[in-house]
Amino acid sequence: MKLLLKVLTLITLIAPPFASLANQLLSDNEISSTVKKWSDAMGTADVKTLQSLLDDRYIHIHGTSLVESKAQFLEAFSNGTRKYDPITIEDPKIRIFNQTALMNGHFRLKAYTKDRTLEGVNRFTLVMTNSPQGIKIISFQATAIPQPK
Repeated sequence: MKLLLKVLTLITLIAPPFASLANQLLSDNEISSTVKKWSDAMGTADVKTLQSLLDDRYIHIHGTSLVESKAQFLEAFSNGTRKYDPITIEDPKIRIFNQTALMNGHFRLKAYTKDRTLEGVNRFTLVMTNSPQGIKIISFQATAIPQPK
C-alpha cells in the first residue's frame, strides 16, 4: 500500500507539466508564424531572434553540404562572414506529428560569404518541436536545385 501511494504521488507530481504540453498541440498557423520569423531574421542577420528560435541542438545543413551547429551558424552572422538577402518561402507544405512539425518547400537564395556569392533555388526541410519555451527549430536542410544552363 505504501508503494502504491508513493507511485501515485510521483505521478501526480510529474504528470501536470507533460499534460499541459500535450494539450498545446502545434497548429499550421503557429508553424507558419515561426517560419516567417525565422526567414525574416535570416534576411536581416537578426542573431537575437535566431538565438531564441533555434533549439540549442540545432543543426543547419546548407545546400552546399556544409553542416553547422547553432553556435557555428550564428557566429557567421555575428562576425559578418555570411549574409542573406530576404528569404521568401514558396509552396510550403506542413506536416504535424504531435509535438513535432516538418515544413518542406523551396526558396530563392542569394547568400554572401567573404569569398563568394551564391544564388539559386533550394528545396528545404525545417524540423520544429514544441517545447516549454515555445516552438523551437531543431534542424534545417537545403538542397540546391540544379538550374538549366
